[in-house]
Amino acid sequence: MENGNPHNVMRVLKIGLLLLLTAAASVASAQWVWRDEGGHTVYSDQPPPPTVKPSDVLRQPAPTAPAPEPESPSAPAQPGSSPPATAPNVAAPASAPRAPSIAEREQEFRKRQKERADAEKKLAERDTETAQKAQDCERARGYMKSLDEGIRLVRTNPDGSRELMGDEQRAAEAQRTRAIIDSRCN
Repeated sequence: MENGNPHNVMRVLKIGLLLLLTAAASVASAQWVWRDEGGHTVYSDQPPPPTVKPSDVLRQPAPTAPAPEPESPSAPAQPGSSPPATAPNVAAPASAPRAPSIAEREQEFRKRQKERADAEKKLAERDTETAQKAQDCERARGYMKSLDEGIRLVRTNPDGSRELMGDEQRAAEAQRTRAIIDSRCN
């Protein structure tokens, strides 16, 4: 294999460019910049250690909300005493809301899926009920039309024998059918 092969040179250049871009991206994502004791510039997404002087902090993230003053758990404040000296305003970044884990997202997805299935089931039940009401209404209207036209109607008794409806039975049946129409056809 020759060292001067143009394919090898291009491959090395591509790898070098990729490494350069990766390094630049990691530096760009850092929020804190400070000089350590040796004078070297440090880039990090974490705040500097307490040993770093505030004057050595070159860059820090913009505060999102004012951080509360930490209270000393060892000694309660005495009336008339001065508050304890605190470090300059180089606090840890405010905790941002954490992104949901994969398990939490899966659980939320399953919950939404169940809610959607329940809603579709209720809609299907309502559609079935509406169709049944329309069918009952149509049947009752047809029966009412037969009652109003005076067609002779035969009624089957519980013992299986058949008898013609009389005028009183026809009036009672018409009243019952109107009640069904009123309840099912609205």
